[in-house]
Amino acid sequence: MARVRLAGAQDILRVVDMIEELRAAVRGPIPVDRAWTARTVAGLIASDDGAVWITDGGFIAGVIEPTIISPAPVAKEMGWYSRDRSGLLLLRAFEGWARMRGATLIQLSTGAEGLDLSRFGYRIAERAWVK
Repeated sequence: MARVRLAGAQDILRVVDMIEELRAAVRGPIPVDRAWTARTVAGLIASDDGAVWITDGGFIAGVIEPTIISPAPVAKEMGWYSRDRSGLLLLRAFEGWARMRGATLIQLSTGAEGLDLSRFGYRIAERAWVK
């Protein structure tokens, strides 16, 4: 069984590598800027309002922040990927953290052909369109 742990500074480049794998897997429209991504991951790791969890072959990263319409905290997943079947374990770690931090909602994204997350209690609230 995969072991989920909070990422540290020593894990940043490995997370960046997995973010490149994620982009390829979902055919993301924006190339990964490794330096920017490494700084962003480092910032999440150092932030009181952000976190990154990893396994041997997966990660989930997110932040808790208010929205433009409400000060209520929302946990927003910024990246989630697994090649070692640890995706659900990573999601559960993120959900637990969000609950502990008082998040009123958890916001996840998938690729256009991504998983149906309704079986885990989620519903589609928005769609992202890019040009």
